[in-house]
Amino acid sequence: MSGCSLFGITFVTLGAFVAACVEAPDDATSEGRSESVVSAITGTASAGRSFQALSLNQVVVLGSDGNLWIENGPFARTVPPPRLQVDGNVASFQALSTSDIFVLGSNGNLWLEHPNGAVPPPRTQVDGNVAAFQALSTSVVFVLGTDGKLWRETPNGAVPPPRTQVDGNVVAFQALSASVVFVLGTDGKLWRETPNGAVPPPRAQVDGNVAAFQALSTSLVFVLGSDGKLWREAPNGAVPPPRLQVDGNVIGFQALSASAVFALGSDRNLWLEAPNGAVPPPRSQVDGNVANFQAVDSNNVLTLGLDRNLWFEHGPFRVVPPAREIVDANVAF
Repeated sequence: MSGCSLFGITFVTLGAFVAACVEAPDDATSEGRSESVVSAITGTASAGRSFQALSLNQVVVLGSDGNLWIENGPFARTVPPPRLQVDGNVASFQALSTSDIFVLGSNGNLWLEHPNGAVPPPRTQVDGNVAAFQALSTSVVFVLGTDGKLWRETPNGAVPPPRTQVDGNVVAFQALSASVVFVLGTDGKLWRETPNGAVPPPRAQVDGNVAAFQALSTSLVFVLGSDGKLWREAPNGAVPPPRLQVDGNVIGFQALSASAVFALGSDRNLWLEAPNGAVPPPRSQVDGNVANFQAVDSNNVLTLGLDRNLWFEHGPFRVVPPAREIVDANVAF
């Protein structure tokens, strides 16, 4: 997990899912992409996202050629399914809706785009030299620059737009709101920060030796240590805080709640787990040979295989693979 960088370990919240850092397969460095990917879940960031479910019948997909598409079900009838191209030369994205999509170009420019079939579509530049980002809305965006500085920005067409610096030496972040941000520093320390213009802002340390994380609230955070151990933590100022180990040998995860977590093991097996203190906890295998995933809920999961095929998989998870439909092929890691 120590190899996660740039697009690899930044987190965001999109409202129905969050992201955890996942090491990419060996060939994922092709076409200029980073050496790691982010599992889209309730909301971790732009960083490395290559697909995002808007519903069970609509998925935004980034192809291995850098083309970004809005794809429509029902799936499995044709590959690719009916789709609308959003843009090309895309490194990452975050869709707020089918009409408002933040797109990070391979040149580091961040845009707010409004798909209409034209390539590129009508759009407004947000900023440049962007490593990762998280949009809370069309008017509030957290932007991590290539220099490691994290900003809260208000897009207005100027580059850069009106903005407030949150912190420096940042490698990952997740904003719960405009005033509460979890920040992972280059030193592996995780902080809960309250942006106020000071650098660093008022903050409390959550833990150290952190590789990835997902905050469900200010009092409930899942933390993946640099040793591959996944913990459910209750921040209280102590380091480490009160916590329960979920599992070991984890490279990616998505927590839906305190009691339901999808965990991707170093062997590329994906599990739905119910943390109870045992390691591993009670769990059901979802699939194997998984490169990345996004759970819509506990019964519906987008799974990207090591062969770059993207599937919508459905519980109950009793057989491997489960009931599923193919969404697309040649999807970016």
